[in-house]
Amino acid sequence: MSKDRARRRAERELAATEQRRRREAQQRRAGQRAAVTGRVSDPAQKATSAFARWWRRTYPPGDPLAGRRRRRALVLVAIVLFVQLMAWWLVPSPGLRLGVFGLTLLVLPVVRLMLFERR
Repeated sequence: MSKDRARRRAERELAATEQRRRREAQQRRAGQRAAVTGRVSDPAQKATSAFARWWRRTYPPGDPLAGRRRRRALVLVAIVLFVQLMAWWLVPSPGLRLGVFGLTLLVLPVVRLMLFERR
């Protein structure tokens, strides 16, 4: 009888240890996620108005998402430059070239959304 109790107690202790390990790992992951998102969003959230938060997108030096943001910006700039080069090469009128530039700037947010947003 006591051997059976000892075995069940050992099983309970093992299960409790495993549960504690999982909980600590989950808390550690949540802390890391909060540190990353806080590092990125804290400077903008300190601004008082919504316009200032949108306009003042300052990122700290150790921003983990900076590389992705730069890469996306470079892709968009390359697309705009390609369209403008094709317009300068194919369109003879300066007014039409300016129109193509304006249209490119209007369509650019849509292109960005289509390329990079994962909703």
